[in-house]
Amino acid sequence: MVSCFSSRKILIAVFSAVLIFILAGLASAEDIRIVDLYSDIESADVTLHSERNYANVTIGADLIFGGDVLKSKEFIIGVDLPDTDITKVMCWNISSPEDGFYTVRMTLSIDGVVLEREYYNFSYGWGIQEIPKVFIKDINSDSSGVSVILRPNTPRIGSEQEFVLADVEYMLVDVDTVIYKTTDRRVTVVQAMTLSKNWNVRLENNNNYSTRVKVRVSSPRDFGIPPGDTVIARSEDFTAMDDARITELYRDETGASATVLGLSQVPFTGEIVFTVSKDNETVEVIQERSPILMLEDDETIEVTWNKRLPAGLYGLSVTLLGNDGDVVDVWDTVIEAEEKRDENESTVPTPAETPGFNVYGAAFAIMVICLLPGLLNRGTR
Repeated sequence: MVSCFSSRKILIAVFSAVLIFILAGLASAEDIRIVDLYSDIESADVTLHSERNYANVTIGADLIFGGDVLKSKEFIIGVDLPDTDITKVMCWNISSPEDGFYTVRMTLSIDGVVLEREYYNFSYGWGIQEIPKVFIKDINSDSSGVSVILRPNTPRIGSEQEFVLADVEYMLVDVDTVIYKTTDRRVTVVQAMTLSKNWNVRLENNNNYSTRVKVRVSSPRDFGIPPGDTVIARSEDFTAMDDARITELYRDETGASATVLGLSQVPFTGEIVFTVSKDNETVEVIQERSPILMLEDDETIEVTWNKRLPAGLYGLSVTLLGNDGDVVDVWDTVIEAEEKRDENESTVPTPAETPGFNVYGAAFAIMVICLLPGLLNRGTR
């Protein structure tokens, strides 16, 4: 009887431990979830929010048409920081899509256990696709940032142009992960307009990135249907490259200085070369490493010639070399070297007054003395 009682207590303890473990697992599942999902026929993005650290997080993405899975993608995500949003971007690469209605299914799982499934429906094809109120007319991105031109939908002839409020989201994507994201909220779009953003993260030289711009327009629906969002997106690829420009240049017969401005989020670690020439022959070459520059950073590099340039006209070429040794900027000018003055040369003395000035002064004084009695006599009459 005692042994049975002990076995029962052991079973209850084991069952309780398993139950606590399961409940703990269910509670942790609520700490990571899908908070945003969008897709069109070209690409999709999904955003997870994690309250704490996780490992072996998997996102499965399926593009479904007519009940058939056309494309499938899978991502393994390592969530390193609590209270973090992680956005993944995928391209469907459908060569000849059919017109109709599509569904995207996102499956979130940890260690093979499915925690959540989210669906996103969209249409594709002429006469089926919803016409958005705003179009992304053009997009251009590089190592410094992104610029996008938005244009409102042109109304029918005779109808009044509408004001459109839109949220514009800019994403910088490295392979399939968004590494930088920022949003302009409540942008008023009345006519074609340009918006720009700089990347505020460091980029790797010669690395391939993608820019993704999403525009979200909230519009009320009639007949008691709750309001819905119209979302459009467009992506563009670019290769990050270091870049800088010479903005100011000073020079004389003793040396020169050049101000260099960074134009890229790739750290600029190039060199600047000063070449002095006269009559097509090189007189002096000085090569200095540039300070590390990023976007909108500027620094001045100063050099002194090995010896003062003799009087004459010289050519000066300042060349800015990039991280890979490529020429990114050149500034050609001239130096007009002046004759060196002798420091011991005495100053030119001030000319002394000529005697003629004293003669004129004396003559004027004699005239006044001679005329003064006559003037006095006249005054007494």
